[in-house]
Amino acid sequence: MSYYKELKDGILSLKDVFFLSPREIWFLKFLEDAQYPLQVVKEGINEFYRAVPPEKRSKTPLFFAFENIKKAYHRYTLQQGRSVKIDWLKTYEEKLKQVRRFLEDIKLKEPKTPEEAEENLKLVESMITKKLWDSLKKEEKAKILKKYSQFKENDELFKLMIKHEIMKMFNLRPLSIYVL
Repeated sequence: MSYYKELKDGILSLKDVFFLSPREIWFLKFLEDAQYPLQVVKEGINEFYRAVPPEKRSKTPLFFAFENIKKAYHRYTLQQGRSVKIDWLKTYEEKLKQVRRFLEDIKLKEPKTPEEAEENLKLVESMITKKLWDSLKKEEKAKILKKYSQFKENDELFKLMIKHEIMKMFNLRPLSIYVL
């Protein structure tokens, strides 16, 4: 079942509106494609709209909840990692091995904690997506930019959507010790 179908009634009730905009529907589709867990998306949206005064909720776009969704996702991945008792160093090394072809001259400090490992992986993921973006033809870049242009006003979300698109194009999974 789609996120739209699952979340629509709750969001409409929170915002006190009769329908979601096409951009809000598209945002829910993006979250689903990016594999944010449904419960995390729901939690982030609820957190966000509970903090917005009721009289402003109807005019506040759904994608403004993205920061709360990211925070909920971070809490979720940490909790998942703790409950599974992963060998974070082994997982870290396996993740780096998967993207070794992109890391010719990148030197990373050896992590001493899971947090440092996660930070290194996020850095590597950003470097790889930048390298892949630079390797794209102008036409491919223009197509991606056009696809996500409606989110340009939210710079962080816009960049994340482009990053997600590049990762998808090159069949790369997110680099995280918590995403197995």
